[in-house]
Amino acid sequence: MFCRFTFQVSKEELILGNIEGDLFIFKGDGPSAWRKGSDLGMITCIRAGDFCNRGKNNLICLTAEGWCYIFDIKPDGIPEDDECDGDRSVKPAYTQHLPANGKVMLIADTDNDSQTEMVVGYSDRVVRIFRWVSAPEGEPYTSGRIIQLQQWQLAGQIGSITVNHSQDGQCELMASQPGGTFVTLLHDQGSHSDSDEPKQQCLIYHPLGSSRARNKDVSTIIIGGISRDKKDKSEPSSTYYALATLDGTLSLVESDKILWSLQVDHQLFSMHKMDVTGNGKEEVVCCSWDGQIYIVNHSKEVVRYHFEENVAGFTAGHYCLTSEGDVPCFIFATFHNRIFIYYNISLPQVESINLLQVINKREEMQHVLTKLNIDPQNKESLRRFYQWCLYGWQNKS
Repeated sequence: MFCRFTFQVSKEELILGNIEGDLFIFKGDGPSAWRKGSDLGMITCIRAGDFCNRGKNNLICLTAEGWCYIFDIKPDGIPEDDECDGDRSVKPAYTQHLPANGKVMLIADTDNDSQTEMVVGYSDRVVRIFRWVSAPEGEPYTSGRIIQLQQWQLAGQIGSITVNHSQDGQCELMASQPGGTFVTLLHDQGSHSDSDEPKQQCLIYHPLGSSRARNKDVSTIIIGGISRDKKDKSEPSSTYYALATLDGTLSLVESDKILWSLQVDHQLFSMHKMDVTGNGKEEVVCCSWDGQIYIVNHSKEVVRYHFEENVAGFTAGHYCLTSEGDVPCFIFATFHNRIFIYYNISLPQVESINLLQVINKREEMQHVLTKLNIDPQNKESLRRFYQWCLYGWQNKS
């Protein structure tokens, strides 16, 4: 079953599509769509990226019927053309029919050739990788085309697709499989050709989470490229990847080794990565259908938040509402067709800290304690004083 909403957040824009064929692009804090499209079919995948390798982002939209739309969105101040009507309705710059029933999409360089590809996972357990064959310089998009490079037939249903970086800095294309497992999709080492004949490639299955899964057939999602804050950015660095299952198991993994595993009593259906503390290390952010949000750091410390409604769609990323620039945001879509943006959700830290130690480091607090004749070294007196400051005196019966 396809989700009713499909999200993509990209700093300046929030992009939303639904199964009714409507596409909305929101910008800033305006309650109305900045750009919109309609009659596109059952939208199942939306991504923004430089798929055409022209040095600029395009909006890629894929439907369950197999129609792939490439939008060339012009910013404000640039004269409109045939691809944008006066009422801000956008039209595709290019349309091509691809295999139907795509459910997940990834726009990234997946084979370390500095060219961006489009990877699509299908409901029939097939993963296909596509590349844009560029039109001549200055020519319209209609003079180019999308070709299929490779495909893989997997054993189980695909939950999500991601790219992770190995210890030598190379990209690894991964797809999640049921029961807390995943598979690495191996590329052909020969030279790429523009032939329309796809190549069947090899797979490496990783059963690392199968022993911890409560249900061997439970739906699983994966996200890779989780930054671990390596100081020397010029050297190749491996990244973490995380897996989450619908029955509530979340694991952080490095090179097939499970660093930690966490089990919750909620159905996790969406997972993202985001640095919510500003320390350079990306936390794992998970959302459940009933609105439970989990922010987990690399040390398995958790911040949990409960959204007030059931969630139809969720994403986490950086978005700009004001002139202050893009900040971390959580974005929810509910089953009542409402969108909630939780703006600037930065946290000082995820791990718990000692209140006494934090306050005692503040010089002004030492002056207050001196005036109140409270010994800063007497922890019991400090606890009673801070309890009174926070909660007042409590009468004991």
